[in-house]
Amino acid sequence: VDEIKEDVVREAPKQTDPTEDFSFLADEDEFEQAEKDLETNQGEADTAGKQGDTIKPLTFADWFSDNREKLEQQFALVGDDGTSTEEMEGHLIRETEFSYTVWSTGRTGCKGMLTQIKLRKRQDLLGIMLNIIRPQLDRVVHKIDMDPNEMDSFVLIFGQRKSVLRAVKEMHDLSVYVTEKKNFEKLQLLPSFCVYAEVAEIVPAIIDSTTVHFLKRCEKYIEYVHISDQYSGAKQQDGQNSSKLPETHPTLIFSFILNSDNDDTSIDELLLNFTFYILERVKNYRLSKEGKIRADRKRQNVQENFLKMTHQQRQEAAQIRREEKTRERKQKVMEEEDPDRQRRLEKLEQKRDAKAKQPRIKQFKIK
Repeated sequence: VDEIKEDVVREAPKQTDPTEDFSFLADEDEFEQAEKDLETNQGEADTAGKQGDTIKPLTFADWFSDNREKLEQQFALVGDDGTSTEEMEGHLIRETEFSYTVWSTGRTGCKGMLTQIKLRKRQDLLGIMLNIIRPQLDRVVHKIDMDPNEMDSFVLIFGQRKSVLRAVKEMHDLSVYVTEKKNFEKLQLLPSFCVYAEVAEIVPAIIDSTTVHFLKRCEKYIEYVHISDQYSGAKQQDGQNSSKLPETHPTLIFSFILNSDNDDTSIDELLLNFTFYILERVKNYRLSKEGKIRADRKRQNVQENFLKMTHQQRQEAAQIRREEKTRERKQKVMEEEDPDRQRRLEKLEQKRDAKAKQPRIKQFKIK
């Protein structure tokens, strides 16, 4: 027994600090002239699940540290946790294992900007298999809530065609207000991009030469840009009826592909600069008189159509309730055991049916 104990003690592995496994990340010499080795190691890490919980927090923190200075230049408060009574900065809020958010506020014209960093699953075998079948990308989504009256009445979305079409299908405001706009050869947009807008005049006003130049330079990092004064989230599912229109508020949404090259932080800076550039253009742009009239008429038509639809739904529901009551009365007549009482109930039902079949006549009094 003593010999076995000595062997166990002698063969026991030495405990090490788990962070030492990633100490090479801080050594710049490790990455000199090793691009191919880096790609190979990256693939092995994905397969083995080594980019799990240990790597993801570093990715979130790295993005925030690289872009925090730029955010602080644009907002008075960056990284508020949303729970403390005192103003606190520098907090990443964990939503899920693969999603973190940063809340920035304190800027003229907008309530704040919610930045969501969403990473694909890497640490488990199921996530790796799903990513092989349906590849997912790491994303950064900026959602800016505008103050009332800080943007005019228009809805616009542009970006990669596949992403734009999916958003138009899923988002309520896009499915109601926008149509695809073509015939903009002067813009010289990339073939992979498309534009859906409510009014044609806003397309060249927002997508100017500077925007087109940026889209061409950062094509693979752009998913879509959604600008709307009628943003209300996703469409209601089939079978979900609402008695009033969903609450809307002016919103800007920028969905970008996360830069996988951690050494090149200029892309992240460009994406943030583009976000604030579009924000300023939206704040300063105003529709023409004719465009404003068309936009207001469109919103009025949407409200009227919704009222008609809800009125029809209420009528159908009332008709269903009346038919149900009629069936209950007739069932009660059939189950009545007293013959005299049954005849009286049958006569009452016949009178009700005859009255319901009579045409309704409106009476007018002539003075």
